[in-house]
Amino acid sequence: MRGAGDGRGLVSHSRYQPMADQKPSLVRGMFTGAIHDELLFPYPATLDDRDPAEARVVSRLLREIRRMPGELFDSAELDESETIPEPVIRAFGELGLLGLTIPREYGGLGLSATAYARVFATLSTVDASLAVLVGVHCGLGSKAIVLFGTPEQKTRYLPQLARGSVLAAYALTEPDVGSDAQNVKATATLADDGTHWVLEGRKIWIGNGHCAGVIATFAQTTIERRGERTTRPTAFLVRPDMPGFRVVGTVRKLGIRGSTQAELSYEHLVVPSDHVLGHVGKGFGVAVHVLNAGRLTLAAGCTGGSKALLDHMTRYAKQRVQFGHSLADYEITQRKFAQLAADAYAADSMTGALAALVDRADSDSALEAACTKVFTSELLWRAADEMVQVAGGRGFVKPYPYERHLRDARINRIFEGANEILRLFIALNGIQGPAAHLREVGTALRRPLRNLGLVSGFMTARVASRLGATSRVEAVVHERLAEHVRYFEKHVAELKAETERAVIKHRRAIAERQLVLERLADMAIDLYATVVTIARTQRLIESRGAAACEREIDLCDLLCVTAGRRFRSNRVALSGREDQVDHTRQRIAGAVRAADGYFVDDAILDE
Repeated sequence: MRGAGDGRGLVSHSRYQPMADQKPSLVRGMFTGAIHDELLFPYPATLDDRDPAEARVVSRLLREIRRMPGELFDSAELDESETIPEPVIRAFGELGLLGLTIPREYGGLGLSATAYARVFATLSTVDASLAVLVGVHCGLGSKAIVLFGTPEQKTRYLPQLARGSVLAAYALTEPDVGSDAQNVKATATLADDGTHWVLEGRKIWIGNGHCAGVIATFAQTTIERRGERTTRPTAFLVRPDMPGFRVVGTVRKLGIRGSTQAELSYEHLVVPSDHVLGHVGKGFGVAVHVLNAGRLTLAAGCTGGSKALLDHMTRYAKQRVQFGHSLADYEITQRKFAQLAADAYAADSMTGALAALVDRADSDSALEAACTKVFTSELLWRAADEMVQVAGGRGFVKPYPYERHLRDARINRIFEGANEILRLFIALNGIQGPAAHLREVGTALRRPLRNLGLVSGFMTARVASRLGATSRVEAVVHERLAEHVRYFEKHVAELKAETERAVIKHRRAIAERQLVLERLADMAIDLYATVVTIARTQRLIESRGAAACEREIDLCDLLCVTAGRRFRSNRVALSGREDQVDHTRQRIAGAVRAADGYFVDDAILDE
């Protein structure tokens, strides 16, 4: 790897290559003290360099998207009317925005994961509800057919979906089990003559469900496994014209109100046998692969939204005068600017790295996707909240858009796996390697991982995650980044130590110690944000020279320092006396549960 300019001010180490048959994960490796920096260094080149032709397509789409507000739609009207007008959907189809992920041979644009993420990021800054419509159509419903459809299914449905003459939906969530594909309650029974299946069940909160022409859905089917009959989920394609399909109604929501989520009922729904999506009994794999891909898209949207909110905040604070100065002159406002900018830089870096990993397909990116989704969705919420705070009263009322941005931002911490569940997934997968030598711990981990499988798609430990890695960042880095690299290496070693300590201390109970797992996950998220930001900054220094990257280096400095402080806080909690505090939390929670809420007498009036 070449350095900037004449190569002065660089720190380098030797590197040895990973085994060819391994699919390593940078995040998973960190839990064992292994740093797979070959997955990140050099940081991926921009789309302009990797695929100029595709970059030109993306640039055209971005220009079209940015012209839409005011000409094609008004976001305030979409929010008030709680619907997306048909002319908007038609226009999206004509522009190719409904064929982003559909291969060219079926009339789509066939964009790479990187290109799709970039388009989605800009669309999210224009209107969150329109982004949801496209995300459900392109990233879930259509994507399921692209990945698992038969040639006949693709020929029948994908051209219509690419044109936008038909919308796609993805119906997984149910009233009793949420988005747990392994345990859906809907059932599918094969007719005696084998010509069709009969589905029974309900699905809720289904985006585009009220108007979609084709819907990927899931139901339990009976299969034979190891000589015994058991049930496993199967994916199906259903249409609203199939007998037994009914739209029960739609729901009103806090945010993303222009998009529509529906409740669907399958009442003896007749589905032809050739509408099985994938293989009978293999619906869980369909759900896993489709939803994992969706995490990149959501992260891109959150990143784009965060950058746009910082733009809004900056312009507002510069023109708003209070006590003789613009709000931008005050240190508290400047602190908000700086932290949001540094975090947005990290989010952008994480999203770009994840997109490249997905396109490369030579590594397991499930943990990286989870880390990126958590980081970016929580950043967007902070950015929207800070925007309201800076705007003051104007942030809380219409016609100003800031309260709508806040409402729209909230869902992202729930979409594509609630952040609490993703944190458990990150930690439970991460500790498998360190826990592998303790049989009873491995047994305890299997059930939580099976239940979290929808979040990850990763079902077995890769104990050999150290192969092809060292405890050092072997890549060449500029001297301005060298100290950050040293701290990162130190913190990786500390994550390994705390992971092993937690496994040995809690043994079988580790799978249930959610507060411990949460801290380990947060440490991993901050480490991943740190190293990705370093890698991106190194790439920019190589491209432009350090002198031209002073602002980016400042962003990297601030991100590394603040992430490092959060890391240390979690490490101290794990290695210190936080168990006592956790026990106090549990006692108080028990008292709250017993009282059905707050249990202390009122301080002013004891009724």
